[in-house]
Amino acid sequence: MNATQGTLLNLVIYIALVTIGAVLGSRGRWSKRAAYWLGKLQFAALMILIVTLGIKLGADDQVIASLGEIGLAALLITVLSMAGSIITVTLLRRFALKLDRFGRPADMSTEEHADSTQAGKADNALTKWIAAAVVLGMAVGYFIIPDNATAWCGTVIDFGLYLLLFLVGMDMGRQGDVLRDIRAAGFKVLLIPLAIVVGTLLFALPAGLLLPLGAKDAMAASAGFGWYSLAPTLLAPYSLSVSAVAFLSNVMREIFSIVAIPFVAQYVGYLECVALPGAAAMDTVLPVVIGATHERITIYSFVSGVILSLLVPVLVPLIILL
Repeated sequence: MNATQGTLLNLVIYIALVTIGAVLGSRGRWSKRAAYWLGKLQFAALMILIVTLGIKLGADDQVIASLGEIGLAALLITVLSMAGSIITVTLLRRFALKLDRFGRPADMSTEEHADSTQAGKADNALTKWIAAAVVLGMAVGYFIIPDNATAWCGTVIDFGLYLLLFLVGMDMGRQGDVLRDIRAAGFKVLLIPLAIVVGTLLFALPAGLLLPLGAKDAMAASAGFGWYSLAPTLLAPYSLSVSAVAFLSNVMREIFSIVAIPFVAQYVGYLECVALPGAAAMDTVLPVVIGATHERITIYSFVSGVILSLLVPVLVPLIILL
C-alpha cells in the first residue's frame, strides 16, 4: 500500500513538473540557439541520471548475486516480454490506430509526412552514449563507490528526473502543439498499455514452459512491467525464488529498454518505444523515449506508464491466485 501511495504522489509531482514546463515553454520566445542549448541540457541531465542509476544497480548486492543464480530465467522472460510488447503495439498501431511508424495518421499529406520524419530524433549515437553510461555507472557502483555514498543515488535520481521532466515539458511547450496532440490521441492512448499487458503476459507464458519456473510464475514475474521495486515485494510471500526472478527480470527490462529504444525508434516505430520499458515509460525512461522519438509521443509514454504502474499491484496478486 505504501509503495502504491508513493507512486501516486510521484505521479502528481511528474504531471505538475511537465505542465509547468510546458506552460513556460509555450510562452517564451525561443531562438534556435536557445533551443539548441535546451537540448544539450536535456542530454547532460539524462547522462547523469543513467550513470547514477547504473551506480545504484552496480552497488546492489541482490542484483549482482541474481546475475549468476537466476540470470537465464530472468533474461528469457525479459526478452520475450519485450518482444511481445513490441509485436502487440505494432499490430495495434497499424491496424487499429491507423498510425505510421512516426505515430502520425497514415493518410497524412506528403508534406506533413516529411515534417514528421524530420522531427524525429532517433540516432544510433544516442545508443552508444546510453550503453556507455550504464556500463560506467555499474562499474563505478560495484568497484569504486562506498556503500554509504550509494545511499544518495536515490536522491540524485529523483531530482535528476524532476529536472528532466521539467525540461521535457518546456520542449513540449516550445513545439506549440501539445493540446493538439492530446486531442489527436484521444481515448486511443489507453489502448497502448492494454496492448503492452497482452504482449508481455502472452509471451512470458512460453518462457515459463521452457523453464522449471512454470508458466504462471513466469507471467507473475513479468507482470511487474519494469517496476522492479514493487513486483518482487508482492511475490516474496508467495515464493522467494519467483521474487528474485521478478526483481532481476524487471531490472533488465528497464536497462535493456534504455539501450534498445534508439534502435527501435529508427527501425520499428515510435510507439513501439513506449512498449519497451513498461511502467518506467512514465518516469526514468521517459526522457530516453522523447530523445529518440518526438515530443508528441510524450502523452502516449506518460499515460501508458501511469496505467501499467497502477496495474502492477492488481495483476501480480491476481496471477498468483490462478
